[in-house]
Amino acid sequence: MIGKRFSARSKSKGNSIGVFQPVMITAWGPESLVEIGDDVGISGCSITALQRVAIGNRVLVGAGVLIIDSDVHPLHPKDRVRGGAPAKSPVEIADDVFIGARAIILKGVRIGQGAVIGAGSVVASNVPAFMIAAGNPARVVAEVKELDST
Repeated sequence: MIGKRFSARSKSKGNSIGVFQPVMITAWGPESLVEIGDDVGISGCSITALQRVAIGNRVLVGAGVLIIDSDVHPLHPKDRVRGGAPAKSPVEIADDVFIGARAIILKGVRIGQGAVIGAGSVVASNVPAFMIAAGNPARVVAEVKELDST
């Protein structure tokens, strides 16, 4: 499900840092769901849902970002040989979130409203609303504050 005024940039035109891959959005199974809200902009990003990936309104997703709600493959070698199912848990990205280039959002993560994810971060746990998280693993490093309008 994709909302109104969705923008997917698969080429570098209109992206100041460049795009090295096309936008790829995949609902990977009959019960899987990708939900994208209104006024969302994505550049060269991969989104894969085995269960559910939900992206709110007015979200910006930078070039090379990976958002995935599963481990893709089972972790134990015997389970991979047997064709076992990977672990999965929904991803929720609230309204007004900005995800910097080449960040990775892993299964089971909830990113709160207005949060910012630093470029190259690996997000393995929840990020509260209006917080800036960065690093590997991503940790809250600051609060999002309004620019002084005076």
